[in-house]
Amino acid sequence: MRILAVLSCLVACCLFSSSLSFAQTSRQLPLAVPEETVELQPLTLIDSRLPTTTTVDDTQPSADSTQPSADSQANGKGSGSATKRTKVTGSPTGAPASTAYVFPTDREMGAYWVRNVLGSKAFIGATVNASWNTWVHLTPDEWGHRRGWGKRFGVSLLDNSMNESARVLLSLAMNQDPMYYRCDCSGAWARTKHAIKMSFMSRNHSGDSVFAPPKIVAPFVGPLVTRNTIYPSRFDSSNAASSGAYYLVGSVGWNIVREFIWNMRK
Repeated sequence: MRILAVLSCLVACCLFSSSLSFAQTSRQLPLAVPEETVELQPLTLIDSRLPTTTTVDDTQPSADSTQPSADSQANGKGSGSATKRTKVTGSPTGAPASTAYVFPTDREMGAYWVRNVLGSKAFIGATVNASWNTWVHLTPDEWGHRRGWGKRFGVSLLDNSMNESARVLLSLAMNQDPMYYRCDCSGAWARTKHAIKMSFMSRNHSGDSVFAPPKIVAPFVGPLVTRNTIYPSRFDSSNAASSGAYYLVGSVGWNIVREFIWNMRK
């Protein structure tokens, strides 16, 4: 019995000591953290919790770049980050301000010749010439006054037709444009100089003004024929030279009329 009592005491002591050690061990261990329950949530809710970022398109100018500061406006210079804009005036296919020069075709040259031979210029010039040689300076005096006026008028038309034919044919042979073009300049003196210059200048295929021998030679062609054939025998080539000079001066006066009074392109 004593042995059993001793054994029971030993067992009790062992159990008591083990319980004490277990209690101390349990006090030293940290408390377990309970696991968080993760619930599946919609994607939209998850995204709403995330910080939002705004993407700015580089092609869109910002408010600061499109509106320069007052200092930059005062200095006439925009900020370095300001977007430069180019203002396009007019469409790419729009007509230019001034059209390019185009050399006249043979058809246009033919129409030009007809206008100068049968147009207003020929009849006005013949009327002035016949009236002057009849009522101011009678020549030739053999033709008289009334009947002589008609002869002088007819001879003037014949002179003009031969002069214009020679001018057009020689210009075609030299690849020149004998037509008259009004001046784009302003001022009476500048336009007068242009009218005088067009009496001995023409245009080439490039539109540049060049010296025109046909305009100098042509006024003498008609008088050389009529003074040696139709006029009385006392007239010769010397009279043709003076008559050609008058026709040359008359072309200058006609150019001035077209430049300032008569709005004719050619």
